[in-house]
Amino acid sequence: MTNSIVSKDALVGMWKLIEMKSIDKEEKIIYPFGKDPVSYIIYTKEGYVSFSIMMSNRLNLGLSIQNLMDLGYGIKSKASILQVSIFKYIKAIVRYFQSVQKFVSYTGKYEVKDNKVIHNIEIHVVPDLIGADLERIVEISGDTLFLSSLYPEYTVYSTWERVS
Repeated sequence: MTNSIVSKDALVGMWKLIEMKSIDKEEKIIYPFGKDPVSYIIYTKEGYVSFSIMMSNRLNLGLSIQNLMDLGYGIKSKASILQVSIFKYIKAIVRYFQSVQKFVSYTGKYEVKDNKVIHNIEIHVVPDLIGADLERIVEISGDTLFLSSLYPEYTVYSTWERVS
């Protein structure tokens, strides 16, 4: 880690997550999305950021695309009700709630100030975070990006590799 002050130009691009871990005050290491999460973060030159992360081993819901569309759009066609039993829907709903616990996505604007990047959230999976500013300490070394988030009880560290 070499750069203490980061330019916006150095940050622009698409980054793939290599590792994310949380370390608490007692030095306990936790992997909030498991040891092999899938995640990308994109910074545009226009000042937008898009971030998504998920645990890699989430269970499929077990429904057809049509059944998922019916559920997602609130469409209850007779064909879909006849094709899928109520137990299959209940199982899918349980799996859905389990899977969304290990998925986060947001989009918004960002700004760089010295060694920090601030994400101003405009769209978020959790409505309570819309309008929030998420501050990250940022360092770049070659094609590797290091982000850290400081919280009162723990710090989250993430390492990213430049994709583009």
